[in-house]
Amino acid sequence: MLGRAPVLGALLFAAAFTAPPAQRDDRGRPVILLVHGRGMIDSDTAALRRIWLNGLFIGAKSLSKQPVITERDVRLVWYADVLEPMSAERCTYGAADPRAVREANGDPALKSFVSVIGNVLEALTTLVSDKEAATELRSLSGDASFLSDAHARCAAERRLADAIGRAEREGRPVIIVAHSLGSLVSYDYLSSRRDSGVVQRVVSIGSPLGSSDLRHLLIGGDSTEIFSLPRSVKSWINVRSTSDPLAMPLSIGRDVVTTTPSDDPDTHDMLGYLHNPVTASAILAGWCNAFSGMRAPSECEALTK
Repeated sequence: MLGRAPVLGALLFAAAFTAPPAQRDDRGRPVILLVHGRGMIDSDTAALRRIWLNGLFIGAKSLSKQPVITERDVRLVWYADVLEPMSAERCTYGAADPRAVREANGDPALKSFVSVIGNVLEALTTLVSDKEAATELRSLSGDASFLSDAHARCAAERRLADAIGRAEREGRPVIIVAHSLGSLVSYDYLSSRRDSGVVQRVVSIGSPLGSSDLRHLLIGGDSTEIFSLPRSVKSWINVRSTSDPLAMPLSIGRDVVTTTPSDDPDTHDMLGYLHNPVTASAILAGWCNAFSGMRAPSECEALTK
């Protein structure tokens, strides 16, 4: 039988290898918030984050010999689940919130019609046995919820607000990378903030935000609204592929036109954009320039010239 001292020593030895590492203080080190687009309801969030992070690594290979960012520098802002009609996560815009004004200036008849369609789509998911078809129906129902239900849209945008709030508490400058519908989520929320320079850079990817008709359809408003760079954003870069039918020119930031591979089955896909050095440069240069009170990694030198 072992004595107490050897047993205690063995336990301490094991604890040294199983205890979680001490929390790293990343104050001043920027964080990239990835805001997804539509059609993500049944996605694995951890797997999606890894796939997109690896895609960004691939896109950056021609820009830097060594990876510029690490795992701890990228977070996924997830909101697909709150758009499901059965979700209980809802909130309401304040009366003075610009989003409430936009909502009031929307088309109520259209929103009512889309709401009915969304309910029908949600009901159909229970009748479809094919998993892929059911997922697409639920995604379409979520789209309808975003368009017709300001309470659901508010809840989706609150996810982004929470992610930014966490970064602020940690003292980490924020870079937002928003794909497709995620760019409308980002713009709608960021335009409601009164403070300046909350976000160092927004990089919108495959975004329909530049279309006034689509913008008014999805987040409300009308032709009297002034479409401008939100006060809370320092810089905005819009990356769009010439072969992406959903990507529109954007007047509130720098519009960057690029191409996607001719054999790419989906020219609107986020991963294809991240593989592109043009996209990677827009994201990583913004990240490198956002360091506050500490030096950026040496790998940033090639990206900030």
